[in-house]
Amino acid sequence: MLRTLLYKSQPSRFYSTSSVKQITSNQLVGWLNEKKLYSDLIVIDVRERKEIEQKGKIKGALNIPLSPKLFSAALSDINKDATVVFHCQSGRRSDEATLLAGKLGYENCFSLTGGMNEWKGPVEPFMNNHSPWVHTILEKETETAQYVVTDLVTKEAYIVDPVLDYDPFGPSISTLSASNIIKFIEQHELNVTRIIETHVHADHLSSASYLKQTLPTKPNVYIGDKVTEVQKEFGKRYNLSKEELNPMGKQFDVLMHDDMKWKLGQDIDCSVISTPGHTPACMSYRIGDAAFVGDTLFMPDIGTARCDFPGGSVQDMYKSIHKMYNLWPNDTRIYVGHDYPPKERPYRWMTLLEDHKKSNKMIHEQVSMNEFIKMRQERDKVLKAPRYIHPSIQTNLRGGNLPTPETSVHDKTTLYQFFKLPIRWDKQ
Repeated sequence: MLRTLLYKSQPSRFYSTSSVKQITSNQLVGWLNEKKLYSDLIVIDVRERKEIEQKGKIKGALNIPLSPKLFSAALSDINKDATVVFHCQSGRRSDEATLLAGKLGYENCFSLTGGMNEWKGPVEPFMNNHSPWVHTILEKETETAQYVVTDLVTKEAYIVDPVLDYDPFGPSISTLSASNIIKFIEQHELNVTRIIETHVHADHLSSASYLKQTLPTKPNVYIGDKVTEVQKEFGKRYNLSKEELNPMGKQFDVLMHDDMKWKLGQDIDCSVISTPGHTPACMSYRIGDAAFVGDTLFMPDIGTARCDFPGGSVQDMYKSIHKMYNLWPNDTRIYVGHDYPPKERPYRWMTLLEDHKKSNKMIHEQVSMNEFIKMRQERDKVLKAPRYIHPSIQTNLRGGNLPTPETSVHDKTTLYQFFKLPIRWDKQ
């Protein structure tokens, strides 16, 4: 069904006549049963947050309020190949959003006729899960997802797991990935207040320290309080003195502990849970309806991260993931730290928690702990160490700072920085 619209009211609104494709409540209910959310179908709720708090929401709907100036920017992160359905309370704002999406190049978008007033499907109550805007920046060399997580209303933002570029053949460090993050922040005039590390990464170097020094807001760097265990373990492995690496976590500004709570902006509820398994210091952050799980979960067709690093535990990984399953709503958007896709599909960074519970190849809800232990340990036995494990850990233990510069023993003026490479004899 098509409807012709004429907007004349507010200068900030569109003033044009255009045909908007409509979908009825019954049709959308059918699509929700047939299509995969966020892959084939995306439902966008353009109401204000107070309306959702009072009247609930359609399960799996992403809230992008139509009023903030960042609406178009947030919309640009939506997959243009998917079917997109906009809805509001009565249908007027969703018509306008559909019109705007068409101007931005979205061809397969619809407005829900009558909005929530005529919705005949199930309604979920508000569960402290407003939607932040999540922008993903891929670092291709290590296949790492870096995230800028923003409250659309106040423009307060967090950076999650940023990358410092490393060339092992130089060897050299560059800030290209960090500069891309900064450009995005400057483009949208975001106020970055936190840099979050989900854990001590072993596959890429962190740019947390560089970003803190460079951004005008000087955001604090956050990591789980069990980072001290990782520091102690690897301080011994790299033979680092307490002067070089004091394993008290002071390289970070804030050490997070299990079940801490706070807000992004004025009304996006945030919390953190301890999710050990990949490392003892892994933490998973729920920011509204989005959760950032680092290397705990990968996409459902990949499974989970490895558990064979020092301090890792398959049993803990199983318990950690089931903790997510039990605590978080099914339509929580799960954002992973990496993706290693098979050739037949593109990179993907997010799917709903319910998808993991139903179809994660290693740890869906019907997999027992013993079954998971067997699968995970068999997989870990054939995995090689990450390419950049030594520079990554030695940098990330220090909060993104490189090793202390050393004065040349030859001219007493030149400064050098070195990563240590432990050698192990493998006698044949």
